[in-house]
Amino acid sequence: MPVLVRTDDVRRQNTRSIIQVLRRHGCVSRTEIVEYTGLSPATVSTITSGLISEGLLLSRSELSQSQDTVNRRGRPRITLSLNPQVGCIVVMVLSINKLTAWLQDYSGEILAKADDHFESRQASLADFEHYLLRMVTRLMSQLTTNPIPLRFISIGVQGVVDAGGQTMLWSPMTQLLDLPLGELLHRAFNVPVWVANDCNMAAEALHWQDPARFGDDFAAILLGSGIGMGLVLKGRRFIGRQSSAAEFGHMVHASDEGALCRCGQYGCVEAYVGDYAIWRRVSGADEQSLPVDEIDPTAMIDLARRAHENEGIERAAYREAGRALGKALRSLFALIDPITIAFIGGGVRAFDLMEPEIRNALRHNGNMLEASEVSFYCYEDSQELIHLGCAMTTLQRLDRTMGVGG
Repeated sequence: MPVLVRTDDVRRQNTRSIIQVLRRHGCVSRTEIVEYTGLSPATVSTITSGLISEGLLLSRSELSQSQDTVNRRGRPRITLSLNPQVGCIVVMVLSINKLTAWLQDYSGEILAKADDHFESRQASLADFEHYLLRMVTRLMSQLTTNPIPLRFISIGVQGVVDAGGQTMLWSPMTQLLDLPLGELLHRAFNVPVWVANDCNMAAEALHWQDPARFGDDFAAILLGSGIGMGLVLKGRRFIGRQSSAAEFGHMVHASDEGALCRCGQYGCVEAYVGDYAIWRRVSGADEQSLPVDEIDPTAMIDLARRAHENEGIERAAYREAGRALGKALRSLFALIDPITIAFIGGGVRAFDLMEPEIRNALRHNGNMLEASEVSFYCYEDSQELIHLGCAMTTLQRLDRTMGVGG
């Protein structure tokens, strides 16, 4: 049976494709947009002319460099760019004891950045509200010379978020449950607010940066103070029926009473792979002792260095982490088949020590696929990815909120 495609749906999709090209490449000509999108010149001309009249795009004439060099003559080159005055967004990343935020205009350019540190484990709901509202106000106050309206706020959080993107259901950063972060910010600033899981946003960033490598099926696994995963299947970010789901770090590694996880349960993957788990083993503490709240990043860098230099308890801790990761991936692949994996975060500093154990576990996968068929990539700066994914997704949501494309 033929599929009916509505003309307005096609136009909306084409419009968003053009805007994505402009966000990715900055100032470009209509000819370049045709090349990037594969749309016809007539379609590009019609859509961009409409966006210019709506004030979303800016158009300017440029004399090409070759013509300018020869005789300052020739037909001007018309370039298009997104109008930064349309509005701005505030993107925040919230993790244990730390809040980082960026102010960005409609084109995606960063206008300001700020950091704040607070004791998140001891913070009340009022404290969270205070720090979040103060951060947004602080960033917006830097626009006094060139005021741009605030259009959207987003927060990437270390923890589980409701499927609607408004509430942080649980997080290792606090003992509180069901924090209505979206409601608090919307009430204060009267703009749309979106709350997202940090690993999901890292996966979005990887797809944005390198769609050829991270296309329809892949996962981003965070190796750091916690263990998380952003999962993309058939080109769509996976979320649960009620929550952000994909809690890879809380899959069961040890079925009996195993190591104590920060979630309060025993035997989770994170209790063997997270920074606190590796630190706990190296320090000689019992595996069921309480996880430490925070570890100085320099201490983990030094621990990884020692693991590379000598055969000892440090190297053994990373090997055990690799076995736990391999077992969890084997279970995941039994459900969805092997996919490309990006490991992100500070834990990748010792990934070369974990990888042999991971691949050894995958060789025993039930579908008999060789471990060599699974591609692994490592990215140490997880915050950069979380921010990029959150920013690009927020700008796309802003487009929909403003009815861009119809």
